[in-house]
Amino acid sequence: MGGLRIAALGPLRAWRGERQLDTGPAQRRAVLTSLTLRCGQVASVEELVRDVWGSEPPASAPVAVRNHISRLRTVLESESAGPKALVSVAGGYALHLPDGALDVSRAERLYAQAQSARSQGDLEPAVRILAEAETLWVGTPLTGVPGPYAQRQRDRLMEYRLLLVEARLTLELQLGGHTRVVGELLTLADEHPLREELRALQMLALYRCGRQADALAAYTTARRHLAAELGVDPGPELVRLHQRILEADPTLAPPPGAAAAAPAPGPAAGPDRPTWVPPAQSPPDIPDFTGRGEESRQVRDALAGAGRTDATAPVVCVIHGMGGVGKTALAVHSAHAVREQFPDGQLYVDLRGAGREPADPYEVQELFLRSLGVLPGNVPSGREERTALYRSRMAGRRLLLLLDNAADTEQVSTLLPTTAGSAALITSRTALMCLPATTRTALEPFSEPEALALLERMAGSVRCRQEQQTASDLVWACGMLPLAVRVVGARLVARPRWTLATLAERLSDRSQRLGELEAGSLAVESVFHLGYSSLDDAEARAFRLLAIPEVPDLSTAAAAAVLQCDRREAEALLESLTHQGLLEPGEPGRYRYHDLLRLFARHRTLDTDPSTTRGEALSRVARFYLTGTSSAMRVERPYSRLPDAADPDGMPGAAAFTNALHAQEWVLHELPAMLNVAGQILHHPYRPVSAEDTRTLSCLLGLLMPFTDFCLPWGPIHQLARTLLRAADHHGDRVSTVFTCITAAAACAQLGHHEEAATLAARAHEALDPADRVLAPRVVYTMGVVAVARPDGLDEAIGHCRSAHALACENGEPGMAAQCSVSLARAQLALGRPDQALEAARDALAHCPPGDNPVGIALAQRVLGDALAALGRYDEAVTEYRTALDVCRAHGLHAQRAHTLLSLASALAAVGRPEQARTCAAEAAAALAQLGDPTGEERARTFMNRLAAAGPAAPPIAPDGSR
Repeated sequence: MGGLRIAALGPLRAWRGERQLDTGPAQRRAVLTSLTLRCGQVASVEELVRDVWGSEPPASAPVAVRNHISRLRTVLESESAGPKALVSVAGGYALHLPDGALDVSRAERLYAQAQSARSQGDLEPAVRILAEAETLWVGTPLTGVPGPYAQRQRDRLMEYRLLLVEARLTLELQLGGHTRVVGELLTLADEHPLREELRALQMLALYRCGRQADALAAYTTARRHLAAELGVDPGPELVRLHQRILEADPTLAPPPGAAAAAPAPGPAAGPDRPTWVPPAQSPPDIPDFTGRGEESRQVRDALAGAGRTDATAPVVCVIHGMGGVGKTALAVHSAHAVREQFPDGQLYVDLRGAGREPADPYEVQELFLRSLGVLPGNVPSGREERTALYRSRMAGRRLLLLLDNAADTEQVSTLLPTTAGSAALITSRTALMCLPATTRTALEPFSEPEALALLERMAGSVRCRQEQQTASDLVWACGMLPLAVRVVGARLVARPRWTLATLAERLSDRSQRLGELEAGSLAVESVFHLGYSSLDDAEARAFRLLAIPEVPDLSTAAAAAVLQCDRREAEALLESLTHQGLLEPGEPGRYRYHDLLRLFARHRTLDTDPSTTRGEALSRVARFYLTGTSSAMRVERPYSRLPDAADPDGMPGAAAFTNALHAQEWVLHELPAMLNVAGQILHHPYRPVSAEDTRTLSCLLGLLMPFTDFCLPWGPIHQLARTLLRAADHHGDRVSTVFTCITAAAACAQLGHHEEAATLAARAHEALDPADRVLAPRVVYTMGVVAVARPDGLDEAIGHCRSAHALACENGEPGMAAQCSVSLARAQLALGRPDQALEAARDALAHCPPGDNPVGIALAQRVLGDALAALGRYDEAVTEYRTALDVCRAHGLHAQRAHTLLSLASALAAVGRPEQARTCAAEAAAALAQLGDPTGEERARTFMNRLAAAGPAAPPIAPDGSR
């Protein structure tokens, strides 16, 4: 309950500490008003119903009241142990607030203090106390709260304010301050023409200012209003004062010494301009503000431009980014850095743009007008008139407006200054692209050095440097989000005996991480919830479901698959979530979550969506990747019948590719996402792998095998395939078993697990349906590739490759036949039969039609070069290698290019061109290192060392038989 505060002297608002709470829709605020202003007394449900709906409530009103009470408890209570602020008592409810937590109570206490000071003759302190009480009113009390009770309280509180004002003005006149208050009294008397107390004070102030005629005219005005409105004459006190003014009664003279009293500094007082002091409303600067050097300079430089003599328009700076990224901190810090350039003051407002109920800009105008010296009664009720007065009051002044947490352009447009010299500094989760702005500063999460610097400033540099790696782990667990780092720092400050490792261990549990990122009024989850709560149903569903796939980012097409909608609708939802700071834009057409926002979204989907819904979302995205990969293969290898076997039906919204390079790039880009989604489905702790998912994933991994030029991550693929094989066995799916065994065997061969590879290839052959003409050549080919690894298996491998070649030719798959001939050529080379290898390589090229299967062409060309080199025909080998390199460059075949460069280096060395050979080998080593192929890189460097040691007579490197 500590830290709970409520304000009713203006819009109804509540805070816990420095964090403003969401008090909900209008009826809920009406319930809160009834409980708050009863000051701890019990209100029955029936009383609350009457307070909100009056004498004719709907039948559902009692249920609605109880629902509102439940929601208010969620917001107001700080502990889960049970309600302590909003309690149930004897069939009703009561709200208990700490002393001083309600602004109405503070106003009443201040009034009592002022009365006590006045009774003791301390008039000046009494004036100051009453003035302090008046500042508690920040607008019309209970603005926007419906119901008869709220209206009665609104009238009471407005009357109470007038009582305070009259008391203060009376004391001011007793102190001789008539010149200070005459303008205020002129306005108040006009606003309340039937209030004789104010009229009497006005007449006395005018008389003491030497304006006897104006004082008498004021009496005439009062008499006319009373007669017209009420049909009565002025009361005896006002009549007596009028007579005394006529007689110039010496007792009406100012008190001794009043002549020396001077008006307070500021613009001259007048009918609508009381004494005015430049506002200084910016929140305090952040003492440990860290980082943001470039962004801070950009904002400060832009704001400084407001003071240029050639400026023709106000400066407008927008700082935008996701919740918790530090927009307000940067804005406040920048505002303090330039405050001297705005001598007419700084205005600040939290526009609450991230929540359900953003601030009404016209109510904000009223608050700002009062800060600029306009009395409440002089603020026009009409929007156009209020805006006109607002702009007039802003004109000619040098003001800085800090408009924090803006919802959209419409909300801030009526608040902007309109003349040069002033500036507006706006923070928002969106870039407000339709707003004419001088600068826009996009805030991203901290860099690691910035995050560590903030953590050190809060928790202590010695403490952080003693656990340097753990400090780094902590800020990474925070996703470098400034708010999260600040929470971690605050928790470490509050627990000096904790090590950084203690907190890092607590944050390591992703399911509990958001709960740990809370310290007092700082809570990452609460900040995220503000944005989430403002979403409509479709946006909220998209935000939840799109977080389910553990992928680096999502394309529009993948999102459409997850959400079961067309791409246009998916893009609209993605853009809306990005606009509201809940997604981050990536490359064109791609979107990603911040790590903590993903955790928040996943918590929401666990709370909201059934497990079947979550599972189906993953299945749909897996199907999307399968269909996309099959489409890519149809373009990259148009001869292949494998896509028809793996994905016979396709999927609406599948990726479309214009050429083979485009198809390869798509597979390469989506590869991490494909493997992550496969891992999610296969390793889910509670949900078994379905038969449909088993088939989808086995076919997906199988379709990746022809894309080996991408240096596939064989270790993870091997692990996935082993898990998938158990699921295929469980469901008795022969096709899934064959696909998975082929994949696992290929991975084992690449990893050097040759016995396991042979076993898996044999299992694929056992599971193969004899009538399956598409998978048959691939199974036999896999058996051949696996046999090559055995010292005694080369002849067996040749037999398998020839059988697979024949099956491929029968199928009408020339590219597959070419692939078999390449493997056959390599086996022949390994057996020392270069002539037969040359024949197989030429057969491979013959089965590769120009323009189709660039990987197959490059491989066949390179193996042809290897065969020629083995025959000592190095010049011809160089020609073939160069041709293969042309194909690799044209089609982006990076791995093939690297290995071909190494083969070319060997041939160049053999024909006496050591410098060219060294250049090719160095280029190959660098490319292989970048591709993550340590074995190939080592071979290249070994060759370079041999070349350097042997000089021009360096021997050729042996063919490697690699990809």
